[in-house]
Amino acid sequence: MTTQELVEQLIEQGRKQGMQAMAQSTIALYEARFGSMPAALRSAVEAMRDLATLQKWILLAGTGKREEVDDALSAGAAGRSS
Repeated sequence: MTTQELVEQLIEQGRKQGMQAMAQSTIALYEARFGSMPAALRSAVEAMRDLATLQKWILLAGTGKREEVDDALSAGAAGRSS
């Protein structure tokens, strides 16, 4: 493995860990505000691989109404399956 390949691998690993941390933060914030997160929404958050979407969701989980958050996460789950 070349140095460049190793660097790229480490960058990708860091990106994945950062996204996992954002997903877990979104779930924790949701549950702190609204109680237990439904399994389908939790799955949608954990499966999301788009950083911009995760950033929107974490802000929404902290500032939005439960219905708004649920709708956004449900739409994200629907978008992944199509």
